[in-house]
Amino acid sequence: MSRFKLPTSLETGIQNPSQVFLIGCGLGDVELLTIKAYNCIQTVDVVLYDYLISEEIMQIVPPSTVQIYVGKEKDNHSKPQEEINALILDYVKKGCTVARLKSGDPFIFGRGAEELLYLTQEGIKTEVIPGISSSISAPLMANIPVTARGYASSFTVVSAHLKGNKINLDWIDLLHKKNHTVVVLMGLSCIEKIVKEAKKQGVELIKPTAIISNASRVNQSVELCTLDSVEKKALDALKPAILVFGDVVQYLKRLHTTSAQKAEV
Repeated sequence: MSRFKLPTSLETGIQNPSQVFLIGCGLGDVELLTIKAYNCIQTVDVVLYDYLISEEIMQIVPPSTVQIYVGKEKDNHSKPQEEINALILDYVKKGCTVARLKSGDPFIFGRGAEELLYLTQEGIKTEVIPGISSSISAPLMANIPVTARGYASSFTVVSAHLKGNKINLDWIDLLHKKNHTVVVLMGLSCIEKIVKEAKKQGVELIKPTAIISNASRVNQSVELCTLDSVEKKALDALKPAILVFGDVVQYLKRLHTTSAQKAEV
């Protein structure tokens, strides 16, 4: 991993005014981190992470760095957002540089905006480091393009969950759109309600659907199905996972068919 190391302000002695870094850790593959994210993780005093941060990424955190686990899966949180904010502030007041590791990109359904606002209000110098969002990269890892000529000319990314553990179904009507892809984050746990509402709104039961679990990781899996069968497929799907609705799912089937034909030649 040392091949990623480039000189940073901390290494060259240049004063870096930021005390907190909200770091996008992408899908979980260390090699998909930005160089800036990698270097920052190596140099801060304290790292706050949750269950979505892969073991592979945690392995690059130096042993001397204080590591604090702050989150569990849905419905089993170990620390509320307010307590996480307070923890960050406490360490900053002690003179530490702090990295809050965020899955994907901090500003895409990652509460990064909330943390930045809080820290700014507290007068804390904070830098947000972008990360690869699973909303577009998980389909890529599964060889499903969110847009492709003849399949989709646009796409929408939605979260199935709102603040207060409320379920978001306002996007279901988008499943009627032609040449359009809908990517759903945090939708696996409420797939029953999604399917029920889609059927209620008359969405075609043969709507191509995919479940992509643990994108980029060694246990990545992809399930291809339809709206009518996705609920059954979701029973055995691993988390974290995203849902993809649209004809682009058919692209993967075409790719598999082409590969099989080539192999026979």
